[in-house]
Amino acid sequence: MGAFDIQVNGYGGVDYNQDDLSADALRRSCEKLREDGVDGILATIITEAPEKMEARLRRLVALREEDPLIHEVIVGLHIEGPFISPADGFRGAHPLDAVCPANEDLAGRLLEAGNGLVRIFTLAPEQDPGGRTTRFLKDRSVVISAGHTNASLDELRAGIDAGLSMMTHLGN
Repeated sequence: MGAFDIQVNGYGGVDYNQDDLSADALRRSCEKLREDGVDGILATIITEAPEKMEARLRRLVALREEDPLIHEVIVGLHIEGPFISPADGFRGAHPLDAVCPANEDLAGRLLEAGNGLVRIFTLAPEQDPGGRTTRFLKDRSVVISAGHTNASLDELRAGIDAGLSMMTHLGN
């Protein structure tokens, strides 16, 4: 049995967060993953303008449906952002102009673009005061992970109470 990676933004020189991701490039990436002993991944889309995130998710879903190898390797999707800390250092390489507070409408649009394949959603608990979006995602059987966060202990506890169950990054 090979490895399983829950956060893959790209592999083998192929960036999954490009607007013009081709079937050939994604297949080469999946072939390289297999060659390197990886059985499956969650392909990860990171913070960007909502329309771009939605288009990238839809593209991964479509390419996965067209190719049996891609379908086998990409077991699901991981959305990292855009509900992350805007603070330098915590935000990492995510573009500041695309970071936003958590909201159910955008979360729902991203899930819809993922067509039932979204398994993990990374957000910063301090970007979801009251935990509404966290509960929304949990109610749809998505694992909510804290990441790119500068949350206080109280904000983390509130996130856990709302359904947060893992960490994407302990540090960034």
